[in-house]
Amino acid sequence: MVWNGRSIGGIALGFLGVCTLFVWGGFEAFISYALAFILLYFGFRFLRTADNALKKICSVLGLIAGGVLLLYWLPKFIALLISAAMIIGGWYLFRTAQAKSFTYRVK
Repeated sequence: MVWNGRSIGGIALGFLGVCTLFVWGGFEAFISYALAFILLYFGFRFLRTADNALKKICSVLGLIAGGVLLLYWLPKFIALLISAAMIIGGWYLFRTAQAKSFTYRVK
């Protein structure tokens, strides 16, 4: 393993991204967005195949609940995107620092 500024910066940025994933609530946003998309999927699917009014009402309520969850967790979803970008950026820095083509010389 090559220890230089890029590899140390990549490790630090990746660690910071993982920490912000839990501190800013990105992990909870991921779980709630998965639940919201499940509600939207089944709500839309059951709405298309509903044959009576009760099934239509329940599927519309599922669609509304999924939409509300999407809007409620929007700031946390942005935090999830920022932390994912930090993790990916740290990984990119670390991998390019470990590549054989990368040389760092001081003249």
